[in-house]
Amino acid sequence: MSTHNRESTKKKTRRDFLASGIAGIAGSKLLAEKIAQGAALNGMPPAILNHVSNPNDSPGEETPAEKATEAGRLYGLMADAGRVPEDPSYYRRAIDFCREWNMNAYLISLADDQGCALRFKSHPELITHKNALSHEQARDLARYAQQRGVELIPEIESFGHTHYITGVPQYAHLADAMEGGRSNFSAVCPVAPETLKLFSDLYREVAEIFPSRYFHGGCDEVNWGGSELSREALKKKSRDEIWAEYLNSLDKVAHGLGKELIVWGDYVLHKQPGVLPRLNKDIIVMDWQYYVTDPRPLEEAARKIIDTGLRAIGAPAIISCRWGPRAGANALRNIDAYADAYRRINSPRALGVIVTNWVPSRYIQGSLWDTYAYAGVALNEGGAAARASAFRRFVERFYQARWDDNWSDIFTTLYEITPNQRSCSPAWMQPVLPIPWRSDDELKAAAQSGMVDAPPFRRLLSQLVFSEAQVRDHFDDFLTFRLAVEYLEHVFWRITVLAEEAAKPERTPDSVATLIRTIAVRDRRLLERLDASWNKGRAADAAARTGPVFDLRPGDQLVYTFQQAATYSEQLARDPERFARLISTSA
Repeated sequence: MSTHNRESTKKKTRRDFLASGIAGIAGSKLLAEKIAQGAALNGMPPAILNHVSNPNDSPGEETPAEKATEAGRLYGLMADAGRVPEDPSYYRRAIDFCREWNMNAYLISLADDQGCALRFKSHPELITHKNALSHEQARDLARYAQQRGVELIPEIESFGHTHYITGVPQYAHLADAMEGGRSNFSAVCPVAPETLKLFSDLYREVAEIFPSRYFHGGCDEVNWGGSELSREALKKKSRDEIWAEYLNSLDKVAHGLGKELIVWGDYVLHKQPGVLPRLNKDIIVMDWQYYVTDPRPLEEAARKIIDTGLRAIGAPAIISCRWGPRAGANALRNIDAYADAYRRINSPRALGVIVTNWVPSRYIQGSLWDTYAYAGVALNEGGAAARASAFRRFVERFYQARWDDNWSDIFTTLYEITPNQRSCSPAWMQPVLPIPWRSDDELKAAAQSGMVDAPPFRRLLSQLVFSEAQVRDHFDDFLTFRLAVEYLEHVFWRITVLAEEAAKPERTPDSVATLIRTIAVRDRRLLERLDASWNKGRAADAAARTGPVFDLRPGDQLVYTFQQAATYSEQLARDPERFARLISTSA
């Protein structure tokens, strides 16, 4: 008997406790009734499906992923290794997951502002992550993906997001930020001959490792035009002309290596549409619009690319700057919209949809498999099919658990109440993801917030405790999924207990001391679990874990930020009188 099955047996002997305690906390009539009745787990769930997801497929019949590949369609996910490299074993798991859920592409970002996730031999001087992939590790990944029918597509940011180059003193002169532009957007000078020579070296090195026909050059979120070279060039040519000439030069480099260049579409399609008709016709435009939930404008954008003579890939997002450890319902609707828009276009120039996923330090590795599964169903069968059955299929296949109303409520509620990051969301959108207070000023603000009600994450945790006994496979992943919910419950609890204490007309020294000690103990216990989870598949000394990182906000570094919060509460627990003074000041 496996470890988790032994644990499941133990859980089933504690139903009286669960019925009297956790069900009451949950406030769920359905949950209380099921626990009280013993929730008999009779019968095994449908057998987990192997690489062929449709049980009606005949032996040897092509999978949907294989059919999509033959039709030239790309359905897939991405890894943002350029910001936070992860262990190769995780990328292999993700590649396997793509295959199992009928996706045939995996985009891996290898360089971004924060550093390179590949150890470049041609330019070892570039800012490079401590745990960047070696050439051999990257080749192994490419080979692994190829053997499983998954296109592993490399991305090298080649215009914006290039602090990994301009942050090096010898290349500082290539920085091209323009005064008055987005200060957090970087750029490398597009008219400096040195720039193209540098990318020719990097492209060649990556092309030798990755056999994919596609090569993603990035080129989004660019703030350029501030250098002397660019200012002089802009006296003779328009921004559209310089943009197009630079991208066409990158395309020439990629084409010479036998690759087809992909570029992001935010500028060439939307912000500077005059660039689009000037691009070489073999360039592929990857359109990302993360807030759009209507397929019609996405279809229009794709058709505009196609009508210009280029090819299009759709790019919704799971975790974008709007989200923290979990994506909300609007992210699912964004995936649905792209899936439906591209399914409507009967053109070989509509290449498919790759679902992006940004900044791994925002979320807990291994906690998003349910969202990945949803994407797989939506891309292959459309948004309606995903909404109707994706999470049921995920629970039955991944956890080998029997789908019921409790599971349904878990996923429905979680996506509905997932908080937004304030910095990337309209002010009216609720709930807002709290940044755990880490300083006197943040503590005072939390105490003054008046937040005494929080989203029902505590009820979700109770439901997850009940469903734990049903999980037959991927038990560690289930616990990681639950850990993400526990984190959300805890950061809201930290604020509500503070606001409640501050609102009391009278407080005793003992009650204040007890509160801060409890917060500190809970903080430390959660931090230990977050740390252990991080260390399973990410380097313990990764930059995003150990300190502030260029262009990442506190909400982008979940574990590091929470470590600061836990350290702060521990300090206050040793000096409860100071904590009492801060509470009184805020009141």
